[in-house]
Order: sequence, then C-alpha cells, then structure tokens
Amino acid sequence: MLRMPAFEVHKPRTAHDAVLLRATLPDSLFVAGGTDLLPNLKHWLHQPKHLVSLLDLPELRGITREADGTLHLGAAVTLHEMATSPLLAEIPALPLAASLVAGPQHRRMGTIGGNVMLDTRCLFYNQSEEWRKAVGYCLKKDGDWCHVIGSGKSCVAAQSSDTVPVLLGLGARIRYVTSEGPAEVAIVDLYEKDGRIDRARNIPPSALVTGIAIPPRASGHRSTYRKVRTRAAVDYPQLSIAVITSFDGSILTDLSVVVGALLPQPKIVDLDGMTGVALDDAAIAAIAERVFKQVKPQTNLHGAPEWRRHLARVETARALAQLRAL
Repeated sequence: MLRMPAFEVHKPRTAHDAVLLRATLPDSLFVAGGTDLLPNLKHWLHQPKHLVSLLDLPELRGITREADGTLHLGAAVTLHEMATSPLLAEIPALPLAASLVAGPQHRRMGTIGGNVMLDTRCLFYNQSEEWRKAVGYCLKKDGDWCHVIGSGKSCVAAQSSDTVPVLLGLGARIRYVTSEGPAEVAIVDLYEKDGRIDRARNIPPSALVTGIAIPPRASGHRSTYRKVRTRAAVDYPQLSIAVITSFDGSILTDLSVVVGALLPQPKIVDLDGMTGVALDDAAIAAIAERVFKQVKPQTNLHGAPEWRRHLARVETARALAQLRAL
C-alpha cells in the first residue's frame, strides 16, 4: 500500500483567507478535488505539511455569462458540471474535453481549476518513490538529469490536461488572486517551456486560480476535441488535439489547432494562410500535414513518438472532416 506523507488540512471560508493561509503556511498546497494531487502524494512527488482545501468556497463555483458575452467558469466547477452545462454547449469542444477526462468518479470530484493547473507528467516522474530511486531521480524531482532528452538543462514533462488545448484555442484568460489582489493572465502565457513544477506556470506559486474567462465566439463557431489514449477511460492523453473554427457558409474563416500531451507547453500550430477557402479534402489534407510537420513528440509518455506524431495528422483530419459535416 502506498502511504501519503502526514499533513494537516485547513478549510478557509473565503478565497482571501485561502490565499493568506497558502502564503503563510510553510510547505503548503491548495487542494480541491484532489484527483491528481492525492495520487502524487502517494508517490511522494510532493510532501506538503499543510493542504488548504478549496471545497467550501462558494465564490469559486458557477458558470455564468457576463454582460459583454464572456463566459466565466468558477475554478471549483467540476468537470462533470462542465460536461453537462447548457451554457457551454455553444462551445462543443469544451464540454466534450471535460467529458473525456479520466472516469465518471474523477469528473464528479475534479475541477476545471485543477485541470488547468495540472502538474506536468512524464514516464520517469509519475512513478513510486522506489521506482524513481532505482532508475535514478530525474530533473523534475530530486535529480539533475532528464532521462527523456539526456540533458540537465530542462524538463520536458508534458502538459496533459484535456481542457487546456481547447481553452488555448478559445483565447481564454485565467483569473487568479494573490495577497496583493485579483489579476488575470492569458492562458497562452500561463505555461512555460520547462516542465518542473516550480517553473511550469507563469503565475506566483501562492496564487489561487478563481476562474476562467472565455471571450465571445465569432459567428459560425464550430469546434471539437480529439483524444488518443490506451484505454477509453481513466487514462491521460497520449496526444490531444483541439480544433476551433468559424465558417461563413462553406468557407473556413477562422482556424486554430492546439496539440497537447507533447511538452510542457501545448503546441499552437502555425496555420497562416489556411483560411478563406472551402474546407474540401485538399484543404483538410494540407492542414493536417501542417500539424504533422510542427509537432515533435518525445519519449515522455506512453506510445512511440513516431506513432503519436502520425496520429496528430490523422486526428486533425478526422476532426476537420467532422466539423465540415456540421
């Protein structure tokens, strides 16, 4: 049986109190659903002395539409609530991505805030303490060497959230609060190139994510999400693709393709010159080829990099064909 390190749980009643606790308690972490954090504690990837629970903060709940059309998702909204939200049905890729996270029990507990702030993952990191000690600790935890790229310069653990590629394609912003007050950061600026937990995200370590803001969509919006994984439930993605489009009749007027489960930063594919045309078979093939040329999977996750790269092209083409048919 895997045992967790000993810790004390604190239950603040407001986001402000949660931030103060996190800032003043040594070796503390936030916990909401805990579906990723608690397994990581069992592997001794983190050894906090204090956990600050976010489950009793009503200000982090709810999915609402603001006056300018922005959709606000409270950070404690569960993935199940997202998957079944009538408001989010107008952005099909987002509830679809939420519905594909892990299994039903995980989605009932896991939150969008936790999914956005998900720790990066790697075959050499997400293992038991005994496994990591036997192989040799890695750059991300207790070591000085990345076993994937054979270097001590940077960590290439993958950002493996299902919802993040979609949120990137939608131009979402992350709302958070620190002891100095509320702030926002574009989700495109949230993730860094180094996968180590203290370097992977571009906000203060003690910041509390309070919500996600999604700007209004252009007319003719169509979107979808594709996930490659070994099993049809539970597993994290080996490759994920969000495709966000807008159409004017049969003409593709806007296009964003974001590929996840590659590196610490999801890949926003450069698709300059690919819009303003009918999405025929030739256009789909050209877009899929552009994706194939720009993604470069590593041996950080299950599945051969060549296979995952091939599937990036295949799943992009499938997604575009699906959207064309709507």
